[in-house]
Amino acid sequence: MKKVIMILLALALFLAVSASAEDGSSLLGKPFQDFSLTDADGNPFTLSEQLKTHEAVLINFWATWCGPCRNEFPVINKVYEKYKDKVAFIALSTEPADTNEIISSFRKDNGLSIPMGRDEGRELYAACNTKYVPVTVIIDRFGNTAFCQIGGFRTSDELSRTLDTFLGDRYTETTVLYSIPVDTSTVALPVSSARALRVENEDAQKATIRIEGLEDSIVYYIVEDSTAHIIAEISASDNPAGMLFYNSDAGYTPVKEMLDYNRGILTADVRVPEDGQVLVALMDFDRFQRENDDPDVVQFYIVRSSDAIDAYIEDLKKTGFINITVEYETKTDEAGNKANAYIIHVLDQNGDPVPEVFVNFCTDIACVPCESDEDGMIVYDGKPDAYHIQVIDYPEGYSCDESFEMYTPETYSEWVLRLHKD
Repeated sequence: MKKVIMILLALALFLAVSASAEDGSSLLGKPFQDFSLTDADGNPFTLSEQLKTHEAVLINFWATWCGPCRNEFPVINKVYEKYKDKVAFIALSTEPADTNEIISSFRKDNGLSIPMGRDEGRELYAACNTKYVPVTVIIDRFGNTAFCQIGGFRTSDELSRTLDTFLGDRYTETTVLYSIPVDTSTVALPVSSARALRVENEDAQKATIRIEGLEDSIVYYIVEDSTAHIIAEISASDNPAGMLFYNSDAGYTPVKEMLDYNRGILTADVRVPEDGQVLVALMDFDRFQRENDDPDVVQFYIVRSSDAIDAYIEDLKKTGFINITVEYETKTDEAGNKANAYIIHVLDQNGDPVPEVFVNFCTDIACVPCESDEDGMIVYDGKPDAYHIQVIDYPEGYSCDESFEMYTPETYSEWVLRLHKD
């Protein structure tokens, strides 16, 4: 049994079922029908009126029973708070039983600020030509349907990149977008010898469950605190833009958002429920989608006490697994990065090395320029310091964000720097 099987159920809570290519395509590039409704809080919403004061309108179709919808809302709500002056948002339930009272309670219980209402008779949803939810439709400033996605957005970064396509003075005519734009940003992240997830809490105890007949073990960490402090490590061969940290309690986080520059590590805090368990995983999600598998996925469960593990084992036995052993051990995981210099692997989005890239290692006193070799590697063994690093030159055919900069911790460390090959 492959390790990735462990997370399939958790992923299913977030991802909508893949839909056919025809779903939603009949809308694209055409005017979206004008409509008027009153949201669950009694506020009027008319498409044509919203387009007079906003550059675009986002409609999210959902239902209260939909797990992927529930997990997508924190993503949408975060982007709503950032874009609401430019983009009008409305989340419309397609479930006839979802009354305004139920929707208002759902909105309050989940701490959402995005306007929510009902799609009476599913008239608007029917135009999407699908049976799945969630569905997100973006209508541009010209009133045309410019984007339609069947399934949830994983991260706010994905949704932001999508919306940015339709905003600004350069958007002068309808542009149809068929998929989420590729992340072309310049990214620099610390790396180690191998991908790993570690629990930093001092009192954490590791439990390894082995089941006869299954190749892979199941790992638990017992953390008595209400918060587990997690350290993530990626390897130089991982695509930093495609790496996601999964928390079954909070959804997905791009690894690049986990960076603590002061410590030179990737870190996240995870709430540990008093009852039950939380699953965390580190994966190359782009690879997972492309190949239906990521054999290097790293994952484990976190619980408050061994009682939760005992309960899980009892459930396993009820399903027919009999020979189950558990090995408890004191946490001994150590950080895997033991660099003896500042090492930067300069790669493109395909993982290929990029030579002839010049960066400056700067302090308040002076800067030292360094160049990547034919393997895309930069090695600087100067005195450990909090260096300010900027890219000052790179080969033609590549792009680098002009505003990109990074800082090193005051200890030697190893990094991957991703430029985009045009």
